[in-house]
Amino acid sequence: MSRFDMELAQVRAAVGAVPGWEGREIVAEPALPVLASPSWRGVDGSPWRAVDRASGDSLFVKIMDPDAALYIDVACAFAAACRAAELGIGPAVHSADAATGVLVMQDLNQGWRVGTLERLLDPALFDRVAAARRRFQEGPPLPRTVGVFDEIERFHAAAKAADAELPPDADWLLAELRLAGEAVRGLDVETVPIHGDGNVSNIMVSDAGEARLIDWDRATNADPLEDLGSLLVEAFDQEPEALDAFVRWTGRLDERAFNRTRLYGIADDLRWGLIGALVAAKSPRRTLEFYKFASWRFVRCRMAVREPRFGEMVRRLG
Repeated sequence: MSRFDMELAQVRAAVGAVPGWEGREIVAEPALPVLASPSWRGVDGSPWRAVDRASGDSLFVKIMDPDAALYIDVACAFAAACRAAELGIGPAVHSADAATGVLVMQDLNQGWRVGTLERLLDPALFDRVAAARRRFQEGPPLPRTVGVFDEIERFHAAAKAADAELPPDADWLLAELRLAGEAVRGLDVETVPIHGDGNVSNIMVSDAGEARLIDWDRATNADPLEDLGSLLVEAFDQEPEALDAFVRWTGRLDERAFNRTRLYGIADDLRWGLIGALVAAKSPRRTLEFYKFASWRFVRCRMAVREPRFGEMVRRLG
């Protein structure tokens, strides 16, 4: 049996187990193209859409790829998705089986569109996204606690062990971010549940202007500013715009907290570069451009670390 047929069988079984969907005749097909570069979209798990042939009702099914074990805690990710659904900031979850890696959710299809960099420039939308993330941060701890600086150590070691292709300056980048991490660890920083992924395609926007957060695979307990840093590095590459967004999010101008936020974003670029290189080395999915994605994140990290402002950010944290 082909992988497609095996996943199709999983989709049918999972949808048939959802209350109210028993015995329905469904049409199931891949929901969107899987794309590693430039957006890492649909890479963590195969996305499927199951449509009831009679009513047109649909469900979204995500089947985690075996590669996800390289960098995702599936149990924590599914727990975070369920909590987001309960809070009304993520799609409703109908079933979440971490053992099989199958997640069945509300299908944000008709009347919804994927977030983009341009859409996030709308202050009203940004405020709704910020409010959703802050609401998630107010909840009880998740089953996983790890910060970005610890993860870059882990993924660097894993990439080295896998003989992954890394840029010549990877060790230097790690050393520079290690200094930043040591500076941050010297601060008294709170730890809260965070979404953990700044990819703007993980924001869904309704025709009415509502915002929902999807893809909770990077969720963890960490500094709330780490959540903001991963978003700013993706959405606002110029410092004035990033500072404006920081003030909208936090409600105040705090240079030292802003420096910490920016350092988290720079470290996030290194983390994703290392993840991309690791998956490129170990994944059997050779058709996806994992290393192309990694190269871009390495380039942006390198540009930030080489800026004189980087040293100033590290010095001006406490």
